Amino acid sequence: MKQNTVKTALQRGRTVVGSEISRLPAADIARIYATAGFDFVFIDMEHTCFGWETVAGMIQAARMANIVPLVRVPQAEYAYVARALDAGAQGIIAPRVNTAETARQLASWVRYPPEGVRGFACNTAQTDGEAVSAEEFVAAANRNTLLIIQIERREAIANLEDILAVDGLDVACLGFMDLTVDMGIPGQLEHPNAVGAVRRLIDVANDFGIAPGIISGDMNVVDEWMSRGMRFVSYATDEILLQQASIQAVQRLRELSIRYSSSTHSSASETRH
Repeated sequence: MKQNTVKTALQRGRTVVGSEISRLPAADIARIYATAGFDFVFIDMEHTCFGWETVAGMIQAARMANIVPLVRVPQAEYAYVARALDAGAQGIIAPRVNTAETARQLASWVRYPPEGVRGFACNTAQTDGEAVSAEEFVAAANRNTLLIIQIERREAIANLEDILAVDGLDVACLGFMDLTVDMGIPGQLEHPNAVGAVRRLIDVANDFGIAPGIISGDMNVVDEWMSRGMRFVSYATDEILLQQASIQAVQRLRELSIRYSSSTHSSASETRH
């Protein structure tokens, strides 16, 4: 059974980095992320129209490329969680976890009995074709599945200690933009209330031995909060990274075009004289 290298790294106190697939429904993105050196690929089903067949293809491409596939489900519901895991996801990102009860349910849904209530389904999407007994499979799945909850409402901040005291959580990931919207300060990441909430999440997560995490498309924001202890970091999206690379390439090509056009013009002038 494939080891979850992200979960192992976090348990050892290391920082892991990845990026999101949220616009381009192509399995090749997972392979590109793996080649780039990301630790995980975060496949979003909350804010996309991706169907299950598309997501399953991305998951399998990631597993083949040895990058950990994580799926953000649309909502904290058993059917979404179980289907993503049965498709081979090595971890779940659950949005809007506002209470300890929701966290407890999630922890039970991602694990087989006696640790949880997940329905048994052993298939090649999860085993990569390896022959394993039911006992080996259950033990490996329970040991390797990563559970990430998103803290993105004032209610969640108020209930933070109770939520993070739940056994079985691996990452408490800040939903920075959603939290500022809920606070009535949309996008004001430097607002004292927003900064205070992030600091509180980091402190409480560390107190409970859970990795604090952040999802952001702004490298300056990532830099700031990694310096303060964020250890699960998802930067940008497929669309953002493609746009950034395209802008950089065009800028460089324009510079070369000007340089060589000037050089050609000078050479032509010298020839005429």
